[in-house]
Amino acid sequence: MREALDVSVWDAYYADGRHFRPVMDEEREALRRMAAPRPGLSALDVGCGTGGFAKCLAEEGYSVLGVDYSEKAIEIAQSSFTETSGLRFMCLNAESDEWETFESYDLISARLAYAFIEQKQEFLKRVRDHLSPGGSFHVMTPLAESLPESRKSVGITADELEEMCQGWSSVQEYALDAQHTAYTLTV
Repeated sequence: MREALDVSVWDAYYADGRHFRPVMDEEREALRRMAAPRPGLSALDVGCGTGGFAKCLAEEGYSVLGVDYSEKAIEIAQSSFTETSGLRFMCLNAESDEWETFESYDLISARLAYAFIEQKQEFLKRVRDHLSPGGSFHVMTPLAESLPESRKSVGITADELEEMCQGWSSVQEYALDAQHTAYTLTV
């Protein structure tokens, strides 16, 4: 079981100028192949960090709301992408804060964030409840089994992957590299 990280750990991480890996061309290609983005669609990027993938979604035509529970990450995202249209950010804990004011989205994404969700079943229910008919949940994550022992906690286990993929009308998988895989799960 991975240890939950307090928001103060994430705020310090971002305050130190650290970031997750940049969005790679392979990720854009996976998104295009599996989610078929086009202008006029809406997206919710959960665990958006400093906003790199949210910006990618906006560049693909989505109207995007990026959420993260680190105030420092949201502050950086808001100041970094002032010129990107169709993109906004808000501080929100996707597990404990209410989603009832959220609309339905065509796409909900969790790039490098799903492994850190503690209550995955409840989170997946929220995702399904806030997807438009035919909408998709797009996840990019490392698989724990492909990571060195010291980094296994940032990936999902085979059991978590199986649990995540249950109950969708379709599940698409796209290998990005030796450690990371993208999944698009459609209602």
